[in-house]
Amino acid sequence: MGNDTQNNEEQLEMLLMTLAEVRHGICLFQSENQAKRVALIQKRFGERKVITHNIADDGEGMGMVSAQDFRRWASQSDANVVIVYNIQLLGIRFGDDAVVEKLNFMRDQILAIGKLFVLGVSHYFHLLLSRNARDLYSCILYQFTFQDADGMRIGMRSFHMDALSGDDTLAIERYRERKEQIQNHDGKEDTSVYLSCMESWNHVRDVLSYEERYFISPLAEAIEQQYTAKEIKIEDVENIWILADAWIGLEEFARSVSWYEKARCLVKEQLGEEHLLYADTLVAYTNYFEAVQDYMAGEKFYQQAIQVYREKKMEYSAKGRAVLIQQASAYQDQSRFAEALEIYENLLTYQNEKYGEKYYGNAELYNDIGTLYGKQGDLSKELLQYKKALEILEVTGKQGILSACIYQNISVSYLNGGNEKEAWKYVKKAKRIIEDVCGTKSIRLIKIYNSMFGVWDVRQRPDRAFEYLQKAIELIKETHMEESESAAYVYSNMGSLLVRGGHLQAAASYCRSAIKVWEKIYGEKNELTADSYELMAYILYKSSNDADSELYLKKARTAYIALYGNQNEHVNRIDNHQKLLRLHEK
Repeated sequence: MGNDTQNNEEQLEMLLMTLAEVRHGICLFQSENQAKRVALIQKRFGERKVITHNIADDGEGMGMVSAQDFRRWASQSDANVVIVYNIQLLGIRFGDDAVVEKLNFMRDQILAIGKLFVLGVSHYFHLLLSRNARDLYSCILYQFTFQDADGMRIGMRSFHMDALSGDDTLAIERYRERKEQIQNHDGKEDTSVYLSCMESWNHVRDVLSYEERYFISPLAEAIEQQYTAKEIKIEDVENIWILADAWIGLEEFARSVSWYEKARCLVKEQLGEEHLLYADTLVAYTNYFEAVQDYMAGEKFYQQAIQVYREKKMEYSAKGRAVLIQQASAYQDQSRFAEALEIYENLLTYQNEKYGEKYYGNAELYNDIGTLYGKQGDLSKELLQYKKALEILEVTGKQGILSACIYQNISVSYLNGGNEKEAWKYVKKAKRIIEDVCGTKSIRLIKIYNSMFGVWDVRQRPDRAFEYLQKAIELIKETHMEESESAAYVYSNMGSLLVRGGHLQAAASYCRSAIKVWEKIYGEKNELTADSYELMAYILYKSSNDADSELYLKKARTAYIALYGNQNEHVNRIDNHQKLLRLHEK
């Protein structure tokens, strides 16, 4: 606390010196309690020397801020300094992107007023301006950062911000800011802030603690009550999507589908099935079908949406392409590889013609195509696609997260082909990029460590294999990712490694953790869940617990039959294992 107080005092002194010396331009200060900072500035610099305007004093009816507003505020007195603060509230009222775009556009108009403007923003909004308002940000003369103990990260568990990519960091900051606003309102409901907080959580819930659900759930309840009691209009549709997406994240699937359906019916009735908003509604609806793995219904909605985009000649618009990629991904999950490949190739043809063969977006498509070939076991074609993706990234100079993802995919491909030397070379490249871009505590390293385990496991070095799984588990705990898909893979591999070493009790513990996560994410009738059932059955068999072993084998068998029918290699393997169990019992 002492260092924070000293740093704040230093920041204030530098800010006051700037106000005294600079005659015109734009400065910026960050604080979670901007009113407190402005009061100190007025006290120390002199109230008559500054003009202040608090965005919090404006109602939503005031509309979006304009250059005329800045001129009006500046004309209130002869003072040379104009402080406009709590600008982040405009983002809640009118949308972050719209506000940032507007501020960026007004840069020259603000400068032309000829006074020194000091903009007060939250830490999140500062990040947003630095990334999305480049024209405005490039002309900011000085920046000052204050730490406010009364506005510090209340209510959230410690989270490593360096464990995230740049986009994730920004999204986490947005969620934290919205959450703190709600907590500081002493229970007073604010629909716009609730919705903004829920929307932020929808984007980053996979990298947050599971406990955050306990904060979001009452917000969703409150918003649901409001929309249940009112007549829903077209302008409410996007908010309805936020509510429905939140119920998906909270695993209240039945509650989510009712709201998706209400939005769809409303748009269909008032605008018709040919309207673009109807297509957007269908795409939003597919979040539900993906969550419950009803791929057939989801495909139907994708097809309807794509038909609308096609009729509007927007099939290859940014949104249209995103839908096509989603559909191709769904086809891959269903092993409909030819249909997925056709979509990818059509997208490549379009993007080559419009943007050129070295377009950055093509790298993502080649990576997807490589994954598709990998699922079919065609390792040579898989590697060829990954290398095409890397060539584009080298030409465009964009070496980042996508490069690391491709290097890791190449590593897995080589490992599947029995070339652990090349697999190790590429996974090390992926690790180096992740550490450079995201830091040494990045959640993305969990998968990297898991791949490194795979290499040492193939090399029959259980000591080194255990070392990397242990690193992954430590990182899972540090970043609170215990219930993530990445964690489940690590748990399963650790269980398998330990049972081979004869550590049956520890192996069973990790296997149970994997099963818990798989069942939560995918349910019981999934191959990953079934594989863990089989592993648990084997561990229990080795532990002479035949009764429980039989129970898990039955669960695995039921899952495999649901997935592949009554006759398949998995069911045959389990049937043979059950025969051994019965002999063992005799």
